[in-house]
Amino acid sequence: MKKYAWILFVLLCGCASQNDEPPFEINNKQLHTKLDEQGNKIFAYVVSVKANSRKSLNLDRPLTRSEFKNFAEQEYFEESNSLKLELEDQAVELLQQELKATQYCNDKYEINDVVWRELSVQLRGHCL
Repeated sequence: MKKYAWILFVLLCGCASQNDEPPFEINNKQLHTKLDEQGNKIFAYVVSVKANSRKSLNLDRPLTRSEFKNFAEQEYFEESNSLKLELEDQAVELLQQELKATQYCNDKYEINDVVWRELSVQLRGHCL
């Protein structure tokens, strides 16, 4: 019995790890900087992703159960809050790297606002 359970576990792990395609692809990153009326450094960092189209189904033949399941489980950025939150987390990391590379904020910074568009996120903030 243990032998069959182990074989089933290995097969399930193999099926679950076949999706090597990333959930989204970042295609543009931009840092916009300026000074406000009081002379404080402010910034806006925009990260955009490439739009993914739905994979079409071959309707010339009946779908297998696994083909239908794979089609139903596909996540698309425009429809997925979890992918958007994942992009937001990644944008924060990229912003930190960008601010360090450009030496725009010497010590610390604060993100004041997060603005979402269909395929992008904008982080607005200021240097401390």
